[in-house]
Amino acid sequence: MTLKQLVDALDAQVVKGDIIAAFDKFAADSCVTLSSPTDITHSKAQKLEALNWFFHNIAAANRIERVASKVGKDTTDSQFEFDFTDKYGNRLVFNEVIRRTWKNDQIVEEQYLMNQTIESEKPAPAASKPAQKATAKKAAGSVADKKPAAKSAKTTTKSDDLVLIEGIGPKIAELLVAAGISTFAKLAETKPAAIKTILEAAGKRYQMHDPATWPKQAALARDGKTAELAKLQDQLKAGRK
Repeated sequence: MTLKQLVDALDAQVVKGDIIAAFDKFAADSCVTLSSPTDITHSKAQKLEALNWFFHNIAAANRIERVASKVGKDTTDSQFEFDFTDKYGNRLVFNEVIRRTWKNDQIVEEQYLMNQTIESEKPAPAASKPAQKATAKKAAGSVADKKPAAKSAKTTTKSDDLVLIEGIGPKIAELLVAAGISTFAKLAETKPAAIKTILEAAGKRYQMHDPATWPKQAALARDGKTAELAKLQDQLKAGRK
């Protein structure tokens, strides 16, 4: 198979919701995956364990679509829009480019580039089919859901500066925006448990953060209660009481 045929076959399986099975089939045993310099897995077995753990928190896969792809000499880029619902009933939506390095028809490295886009050839028809709705059981056995960013770069909805919330830094703000939480109003409506799911999915670097007070802070910011917000934040350390 050519490299294009390989990535098209892989991505077609991903959009069907068979992400775990697809990774198991196409990844080399020594495949390295990374989302950031501190969030890395060093083998296929380690990544499969992480995928199964992540999808334990997913109740339904709503939509998966490959919107673009690009094939190089030994690398491929595939841009996906993912939409899924977690077990708390919250909808998680984001755009992601998956960059893969291939050797002997297997993936030896896979990078996850959140909220990025690529210019490419038209995706193969089989790889642009919306995913069927999945139950939590299906999602746990097939990792492929995250939704098309409800907020694209072209959106006209105004975003808020989420780093004004005690405990949220630039990187966490990027994660929240990628998940469709870009305003104080949206953050105020989001349950801490749902925010925790987003942080845990991003890797060990973010799992230590406690978002318990973030919705309350966001509600005060949304309502313009700056004095009350400042008073609350004086009692916090890294967002915690």
